[in-house]
Amino acid sequence: MTERIALLDAACRFYERHLTDDHREFLLARYGFRPDFVEAARIGYAPADGTALLLHLMDRGYSGDEIIASGLVQRWTKDGNTGVTDHFRGRIVFPYLDGAGAPAYFIARATDETPAHGDAVPAKYVKGIVNPIGPREPIFGAWSVIDGEPLIVTEGIADALAALQDCRPCISPVTTSFKRERIDEAAAYCRRAGATYIINDNEASGAGLTGATRTAHALLTHGIDRVYIGTLPRPDGVDKIDLNDYLRDGGDLAPILAGAVPAAEHPAVQEERRQEILAGVAALRSGISRQRYEASGKKNHRTNGIDDLKRRMPSLSAYTGIAPGKRGPHPVYGSTHGDNFAVSRDGETWTSFHGGNEAGKSGNLFKLIALEQGFLTDEDRPLRGEAFKQTIEYCRGRWG
Repeated sequence: MTERIALLDAACRFYERHLTDDHREFLLARYGFRPDFVEAARIGYAPADGTALLLHLMDRGYSGDEIIASGLVQRWTKDGNTGVTDHFRGRIVFPYLDGAGAPAYFIARATDETPAHGDAVPAKYVKGIVNPIGPREPIFGAWSVIDGEPLIVTEGIADALAALQDCRPCISPVTTSFKRERIDEAAAYCRRAGATYIINDNEASGAGLTGATRTAHALLTHGIDRVYIGTLPRPDGVDKIDLNDYLRDGGDLAPILAGAVPAAEHPAVQEERRQEILAGVAALRSGISRQRYEASGKKNHRTNGIDDLKRRMPSLSAYTGIAPGKRGPHPVYGSTHGDNFAVSRDGETWTSFHGGNEAGKSGNLFKLIALEQGFLTDEDRPLRGEAFKQTIEYCRGRWG
């Protein structure tokens, strides 16, 4: 066991020891997670005390650099003062386990004990810090893949855990769709499976279907043809139902799998493919026009490549499935009530109310994609520098 794995395991055991019976009752009532499954999944709790984990790891001989590199403790600077604090505080902690049951990464859910920052409401879910020397986020549930057996792909951590408790192999990007740099790895797992069933949230906004469409299309382009999109039944008057809700309330996955539509025949996937072809044609035409213009001898002209790229991309409204001037769930962080992400009247910019109702967190489609793909980790920050370059490269790869 390497030092990093040993440190993460020590942290996981620390979180497990702090999970109380009240927490277990919450996990059963909210998610339907039975006590035996909670123990097997090594779900724990991070105390609200700002340095509880830090002191625990220091007592076990780990250095400050090793602890910071874990992504579980962070440095802070405020008003000229500096310090360190636990990253997860007052949160239920879900580890990403490997095949041996060892933790490789963590995500944590807010509780009533989660400290707030000023007037901002704490984010519902927070992932471990990813830094150059720390652990990267793996694909959740990869250990559960069984060669030749059906594999479920779903979006949320609770959805994936619910599928695993239902004894179904399941992997998850722990967001609506896999990031570009992870799709090759995800495809490798899906290729081993007998068939892949993508079961995202069924919500009025259509965000879950949009994510399922992206994943399905990416898998098809990797030559995986046994890909299906399953749809959860959503009762009248209900804005959203996810896989965890469905299984917690006694739902049976067998009819969902039996009624799943082959991805290649799904209208949303066919439209995604059509848009990709149109984008390719537009890119070809743009390139020909640019070559002709440059050949004409007008040397002072420089084509604005970003403007060309914008013309090939969908509008923000079309990308998110949220109508212009309307609100919906945050495409990256999700939403409890389905209204924490507002699209402007022209359908091109957004305002986020994730973590509180204060205004100021806003952006365009480029910034949203940067957040989705992990190039930008905080929506309060502007999109610039290396994150901007990575985003433009990603968008050019997708839309020409």
